[in-house]
Amino acid sequence: MQAKVETPAEESKFYVPVDSAPSSIAYIHNLLDEYGLDPYEFRLYAHIVRRTGGKPDGVCFASLRKTAEICKMSMRKAQQAMKVLINANLVTQKKRTGRTDEYKVTPIHTWVAKEELDNIRKGKVS
Repeated sequence: MQAKVETPAEESKFYVPVDSAPSSIAYIHNLLDEYGLDPYEFRLYAHIVRRTGGKPDGVCFASLRKTAEICKMSMRKAQQAMKVLINANLVTQKKRTGRTDEYKVTPIHTWVAKEELDNIRKGKVS
């Protein structure tokens, strides 16, 4: 028997076998949950983690425009959030001429102290 998962707006064609359906689809570690990201930064980070598989060698190639669309935010909000994620070293960015940039998640021990997030948001990167 399979459990049918429905989206609020329309019926989904996504089926999950009842025996393998997780009780929760995501686990957020307290280190991330209490780090202090705003909702846009958090959502963007979660998307990049999903796209990279959360692996340090995993790469997210999606354009920022497409990422913003998927994450239900404006391009400007996505740009601002990405800047914070990069400057706080949660994500690295590799510029690629004529192609979409590459984004990778970084190990937690490389993140800046959460007390620095407000300074990073204000453009006061040390």
